[in-house]
Amino acid sequence: MDVVRARSLRFVSSLPVRLYRALPSVILGTLFNVLDTVSTGILVFPSEDGAFGSLQLQGLAMYIMSTLTSQLVMTFGGSRFPGAMGAMLIEILPFLRGVATDIRAVLGDDHPGLIPTVMAAYVLTSFLTGAAFVFLGILKLGNLVAYFPQTVLTGAIGAIGVSLFVLGLGLPFPSSATPLSLSNVASTLFSKNHLSLLAASFFPAFFLSVSVRSRHIELWTRGLIRSPYYIPVYLLMIPTVFWIVAPAAGISRESLMSAGWLFTVDTASVSSSSGLVASWNYWALFEFRLVEWWSLKSAIKNIVLLVVIGVLNLPIYVPTLAFSLDVSYDMNHELIGQGVANIFAGLVGTVPNILQYSYSVYVTRAKGGRFELALVSALTAALFLCSGLLLPYVPTILASALVLFLGIELFLEAIWEASKTLAWMEYIVVLATLGACTFLGFAEGFGVGIGAAAAVYLMYGVIDSPARVTRWNEWNELQQLRTQDNDHVAVPIEGRLPPRNHTLSPITLDPPRSTPAPSLDVKAHDDSDVLQQINARVVVLSGYIFFASVPSLERALLASPVPAQFFILDLTHGHRIETAAARVFLRCVRELKLKDSMLVVCGVRSSSGLHSDFVRAEVPLVFDSPDAASLTGSAIAAFETRAVCLAWCQQEHESRLRAAKKPEGLDDQAKEDAFIEFCRLFGFELNTVLGPCTPEDSPTLAQTSLAPVQHFTESGGRVDVYLPGQAIRKTGTAFLIEGQIDLVAVPSSAEHGVLRPSVQRLLSMVPRETLRAVRARLPSFSRGGSTSAGHLKAGDVLDCRTPTDVAVARTRSIVVGMEGEKLAAWAQANFEARTRGRSDSVEQP
Repeated sequence: MDVVRARSLRFVSSLPVRLYRALPSVILGTLFNVLDTVSTGILVFPSEDGAFGSLQLQGLAMYIMSTLTSQLVMTFGGSRFPGAMGAMLIEILPFLRGVATDIRAVLGDDHPGLIPTVMAAYVLTSFLTGAAFVFLGILKLGNLVAYFPQTVLTGAIGAIGVSLFVLGLGLPFPSSATPLSLSNVASTLFSKNHLSLLAASFFPAFFLSVSVRSRHIELWTRGLIRSPYYIPVYLLMIPTVFWIVAPAAGISRESLMSAGWLFTVDTASVSSSSGLVASWNYWALFEFRLVEWWSLKSAIKNIVLLVVIGVLNLPIYVPTLAFSLDVSYDMNHELIGQGVANIFAGLVGTVPNILQYSYSVYVTRAKGGRFELALVSALTAALFLCSGLLLPYVPTILASALVLFLGIELFLEAIWEASKTLAWMEYIVVLATLGACTFLGFAEGFGVGIGAAAAVYLMYGVIDSPARVTRWNEWNELQQLRTQDNDHVAVPIEGRLPPRNHTLSPITLDPPRSTPAPSLDVKAHDDSDVLQQINARVVVLSGYIFFASVPSLERALLASPVPAQFFILDLTHGHRIETAAARVFLRCVRELKLKDSMLVVCGVRSSSGLHSDFVRAEVPLVFDSPDAASLTGSAIAAFETRAVCLAWCQQEHESRLRAAKKPEGLDDQAKEDAFIEFCRLFGFELNTVLGPCTPEDSPTLAQTSLAPVQHFTESGGRVDVYLPGQAIRKTGTAFLIEGQIDLVAVPSSAEHGVLRPSVQRLLSMVPRETLRAVRARLPSFSRGGSTSAGHLKAGDVLDCRTPTDVAVARTRSIVVGMEGEKLAAWAQANFEARTRGRSDSVEQP
């Protein structure tokens, strides 16, 4: 009882803070549900005059109940996404209305069993959709979804954005207006009656999209647009301004409804009874004794298509949501959760539902989780009770602006953001999928996208297959790599090549328990011992690495049953990598850091085609990294050979062991000599910069003769020794104490010509590459010159902030670096003073 009481008190005390933090996501999620309901719920039944003409409020209630059922199931464990939002499956609206129309064509408007039969058919679709989801989840067929190309999913995102944008354009138009289509888009959208509606809905959505993406607006507002409150407050300002302007202008409610500014709902049932009762009492439509079951045969086609479309949408939404949020997912769990949600929807007599991709993305980005969505469910239940009273006060431009904003954002995410990382042939797959899904339908477009992806991968296989001339040193090193990797490659049969596949093959280090390990040569034993000593696991990828390698890669790295200190990814036999597969490494690095593990890559040559694929995917590979401390963010240490990689991991392992025992550094005498020389050359005074070291700061330190040196190192000072040919660690400002250093200007990757650049990089390179081609063909226009280089000697300062230069030790060099706050400030001031002194001496006559 004490534990329960303590937890209850802690929950109550933290509740105000949690509610304050939950407010943005709760407002945003509730707005999504309200606007979706008023814009789509009235379309559940056919809107033509007749038997369905007075069922608009019941359609709203069924929509809300389907949304509420889905949200409750996913919030309480039906989905692994904490910010998952569920709603009625909007894509099935044409098929739902088709079912009702088919049954009415058989029974007629005057048949007493028409409405009960349609309600029974709607509930049947929920049960069938839920059963299909559960069946697929139990058979674990969701694993097949992981092999869908990410480029196709990106195109599907853009198509969803286009469909939402078109829906948002047509929302404000009154029911008497001509439906929006390609043939009448100009005359309908830009007519005199609709132009004001278009401007009032499109421009707020457009400005909201520009503001959340503009760097200048972010700086001007001092980061206000990054607040989670920004989007909800912006959207709530639209109805606030509307209800201030409309009454001030003296416009009546009837005129606003007829012009399309307010939703029109048949309120005959509301006037005859309580609005609360009329809004949710759709169960009164169920009269099973009047159901004509035989008439369902006429609607079988639409029922089957409805279930198929519903099942196909989830494999599109779930991987796309995980890809956008950069998280892992379990497709089988999502299938079973959606199945349970749809079965519950059938039990409460409503229509099918599904996970909402776009809403889930924005609620998650607003810090929404299970607690926040539980509050959204409570507010949605309140909306269910009073939807009939709320609808007349919601302006259509609010719903239209929200839907247009979501459509613009999803379209830009597929078109603009993807162009930053995808190669142009991968980008074509995105465009093909987007266009096919928009004009042919989602199911057909998905098939077109998969076909286009297969064609692109075949094309890449043709491009990568020609023979290439190799220099002697590269060929010699390749032979050494093959010799070193004999333990990891199957021996080919006489006269045949080993089979090339794209399946991940992890190398196990644990011998079998029942039988002794096979006899291996001495080197294999040595490698195995090294890997076991440093607690490393080796994972091998070969051939063309694309999306099919992602599931096995994630299992090997993130779901390893044995914790490892290093995961060595061997790409010696891999020649190219797809953008989506490369970007998986960013998530793996981030999740491995949480487990105190490290991912390193070997078998990648700098400036090679494989390296350029990583560059295009914005995956930072760091070659010749001195230690793990120099790797920042998502940087990955990369090595050309396996031997160097193993040596680096072994050195890092030993460094960690030494760090656990005592601080790493030079021997005491060498460190003291280097520090004294540093103070002499650069006029450094320890007590002036850091203050005297007192016994209160470090009792043991003040009693030793090395107190100044240790005080310097503990405050962020660093003394490093570099051998000839070794790259200098570039952090902050460094001071050369002994030796000589060469500064070599290294051209950017664009100067070398990055293979398969992203679409945006390709467009930015066109003018420069065109000028280079002209100069190559017209020597008279080319300007000679050589790559500039600098030379530093003892007493010089190395400004490591310049990213274009590489500092290489010519002789054995001792360098003092500054990483502490006070030391870094002194180093920067010293460097600027020396720079000003040189410029003044140059200006003097």
